[in-house]
Parts: sequence; C-alpha cells; structure tokens
Amino acid sequence: MKNEPHINKDDFEGAYRTARLIAGYIRSTLTEEEKDELDDWICASDDNKHLFAKLTDEKNIEDSLKQRHVFDSEAAIEKLKQKIRAEQTGKPVVKSRVLLYAAAATILLIAALFMVFRYTNTPPLPKHIISEKPDLKPGGDKATLTLADGRTIALDSTLKNIVQAENVQVTNAGGQLLYEGNSSKEEWHTLTTPKGGQYRLVLPDGSMVWLNAASSITYPTAFTGSQRTVEITGEAYFEVKHYENMKFIVSVNQTTTEVLGTHFNVNAYDDEAGIKITLLEGSVKISQNNSQSAILKPGQQAQIDTNRKLHVADIVSTEEVLAWKNGWFHFNDASIETIMRQVARWYDVDIRYEGKVNYHFNAEIERNVPVSKLFQLLEMTDRVHFTIKDTTIIVNP
Repeated sequence: MKNEPHINKDDFEGAYRTARLIAGYIRSTLTEEEKDELDDWICASDDNKHLFAKLTDEKNIEDSLKQRHVFDSEAAIEKLKQKIRAEQTGKPVVKSRVLLYAAAATILLIAALFMVFRYTNTPPLPKHIISEKPDLKPGGDKATLTLADGRTIALDSTLKNIVQAENVQVTNAGGQLLYEGNSSKEEWHTLTTPKGGQYRLVLPDGSMVWLNAASSITYPTAFTGSQRTVEITGEAYFEVKHYENMKFIVSVNQTTTEVLGTHFNVNAYDDEAGIKITLLEGSVKISQNNSQSAILKPGQQAQIDTNRKLHVADIVSTEEVLAWKNGWFHFNDASIETIMRQVARWYDVDIRYEGKVNYHFNAEIERNVPVSKLFQLLEMTDRVHFTIKDTTIIVNP
C-alpha cells in the first residue's frame, strides 16, 4: 500500500478538466485546440472511449438533465474521498485503486455536466441532438439457405425444421442454423446474408460460424475424408472444433486458411482493401495463390493487399476486429469511408459523399440502434454531418 500512488488534487483536477471538455463538446462550444485535447484523451484508452460514449449518448444526456436538480455532486465526491482516505490509512476498501480512479473521474464528469448546464448561461443542445430526423432501423437475423438441388429457403423466426438430408437434421431457431447427424454423403449448402442481415451456423462437426452482413458460406452437410473445407465471401468469424488428422480449411478468393481447431476472423469484402485474417486462439496457416504462406500466432493478422501480396502484422487489440460479432460498432482512428462501408452493409443503404471529410473518428456504440444514434455520436465532433433521404445517406463535412 505504501508504495502505491495516492489520488491527489491533480488527479481530481485532471478529471474535472476532462468533464468540462465533454460538457463543451455536447454544447458544441469547444475551440479547435480543446477538440484536439479531448480527442487525445479519448484515444488514450478503451476505458476513456467507453466512458465518452456513455456520457455523450443522447438518452443518458436527457436522463442526466432531468435528474440534475436532485443530484448532490458534492456529497458524491465527499463520499468517494472518504473511501480514498480509508485506503490510504490502511482500512479495508472493496474497490481496487484502478476502480477508485475510474469512480472519481465518473463522478466528477457527471458533476461537471450538471454544473455547466445548471449554473451557466448555455445555449440549447445542438440541433443534431434534439431534432427529429428520418431514421433507419438496424439489421437483424436474416439469411437465405440454398440447398443442393438449387431450392432456396428464407430463414426467419417462425421456421424450425427445414430439411432432412441423409441422416442429417437441419433446424433453425434464434438466428442460428444447426446441422446434426452423421452421414457419409456430402450435399453442399450455401447460407447467405443480405445487407442488413447476420446469422450463426453450427456445422456438422460442431464448429460454429458467425456470418456478418452481405456475406455467404458454402459447406457440406457432412464432412468426409481427411479434411473439412468451406468457402466464404464477405466476413465470418470461426470457432473450429479440433479433430486430429482432419484439418479445417477456409477458402476465400484464392486464399486458404488451414487449421485444426482455433478461433479466427476473416474479412474479405470486395469493397475493402484486400483480405484480413485475424487469429484469436490456436494457430493457422495462410496460403496465397499456392506461392506465399505464413503461420499466424494469436494476436496476429494476415493481410493480402490489392496486389495479392501477403503481409503479417501484430495487432494491439482484437476488440475492433470482433466488434461486429459481439454486437457493436467499434471505430478506432477510423476514416469516414471505413465507417460508412460498415453502415452501408448493416443498414442496407447507399452512401453519397458531398465534400471531403478529413478527420479520423473514435466511437463505440451498439449495432442494435437506429442509424441516427451513431450519426449523433459522430456529428458531435462537428467534423461530419449526415442527411438521410429514403435509403441514401449523404455525407458532408
């Protein structure tokens, strides 16, 4: 305990400074220098990104303003200080020091927001927060199953038992397609998601696949022989069951990913800059055109660029890569074009640019919200603005 740093006046002042920056951000009163200062704080850690997203969420702002007259910020801060003093004098405290820092920052941020709105002559909330706009609903569990004979079946929540191949039962429930049974006959099926759709698949060997919007996977109803092979387009996340001497191969656009049992993500959309294969667990071998190959370790990403060259890079965090699978948008220093490609696929819209947006964004928000929620978060930077016309989104600086 004695060697740990104490929470002192400077810590509180730093948190309070950040609070006032966020309050100014919500009110659109920050200078360019203050915007840069706030952006540096947001980028400093994932915790900062989470806290920023929470405090600038429209619903949270409205709730906070409704409660501002009953919130006793001074009492909350004093209570926190008592906990800190107890820790510094050796008394037991439940929260860790890291949590105490986070709690201090959170209370001061909320307190500063209340004080700014309560005690200063502030302009009304920006129009992009309170005005009514056309909106678009998020995507959901939608897919089409194409059978071996060419028949197609639209998957929805009412369809349960689909088809029984030779000794294989295919069922559909809760946005998941499940294959069960044991057959010696291969019949090839294709599961396809549209724009605005996603789906999960349990293959005959028990391996699980999450399919992102505008993607597909082609696979057999039974795995026979010495290897298990599937082919994808778009983006998919795999959790592959381990079978000794029966490797699992994912084929996408002349690139193969070979595994025995592991977790990995493949992003191979045609409108992205090449193919990205990210390894979470285990080990995979990436082969490109049968001439280039690499073995990945967890936390590494293979990138096949537009010239078909293979590169391997370490990534700092897999959170951004897996955000879609976990139900989130997660943008870290992302261009507006990168963001809007995801928006186009998830909300099934067209994108039109009217002017160049020279800014990189940091944002995190759930994917199950209307598109206006995401746009409100991005528009708070005052670096980009959106107009929705039917199913077209117009992007302006």
